[in-house]
Amino acid sequence: MALLNPSTRKIRRLPIEPVDFPVSLITPEFLFYGLGYDSVHEDYKVVRMIQYRKVKGDDLVSYEIKVFSLKRNSWKRVKLLLEIQMLFFYFYYHVLYRRGNGVQVGNGLHWILPRRHGVIAMNTIVRFDLASEEFGTIGFPRELFCEDRMDICALDGCLCAMGYHEFTHADVWIKRESWSKLFKVTKPESVAALDFMRPMLYSKDRSKVLLEINIGKLVWFDLESRSFQTLGIKGCDDGSWSAEIVLSSLVLGCKGDPRRAREDKRMMSYIRWYPRL
Repeated sequence: MALLNPSTRKIRRLPIEPVDFPVSLITPEFLFYGLGYDSVHEDYKVVRMIQYRKVKGDDLVSYEIKVFSLKRNSWKRVKLLLEIQMLFFYFYYHVLYRRGNGVQVGNGLHWILPRRHGVIAMNTIVRFDLASEEFGTIGFPRELFCEDRMDICALDGCLCAMGYHEFTHADVWIKRESWSKLFKVTKPESVAALDFMRPMLYSKDRSKVLLEINIGKLVWFDLESRSFQTLGIKGCDDGSWSAEIVLSSLVLGCKGDPRRAREDKRMMSYIRWYPRL
């Protein structure tokens, strides 16, 4: 695994960190990462979460969660409080984010823990504090407590939650002092079904919102007329790609270490299983 600074094109290889299996009958089920900037300690951190399950199948699972600090250049295991352990313990609470990475808002990374369809439970959002390196939970829109299809994102520096309804429309909620409904997006005629929708940024006059819809489709959504304007990207046909907002920075130190790279390569032969990003 490595960190890339798109501004300088420099790469920082992370030290290999093996997965500590609790018992031989446990197998990895889900793997998620999160990358965030800790503004308190001026440090970039990577969070790795691996969910286990028994080979023969069991709804009771556990997690291994570790965090990498660019300043320390090392991994550290994250200890969970009891109430957080209970959320991660049951299989119907599994971390979900479309690309597997956490959503950074403020000094925290966020993931949604959705309930499994048909199970009596409520959707939950967990937050990893990048400074204290501890997990907690945050409040959730009451109207989305039991939604079966939803996601989260960052917009205008705030956390947003999206609830998808019957593949025809989506409601967008934003958390400032409290949660409030921001706007509703109906399915554009150019797509067969609204499977996924994510607001990314406002236009300069804040009359439009840039939306990522399904896979590989960017549109401007006019908040007043409710109309869509598709953005074409030269050389990128509709396909398996997604968009991200990138802020140029020369701060991230990504100087490679050839000696460590050689050591990491030798270590690979001793590790039975290692997750790929």
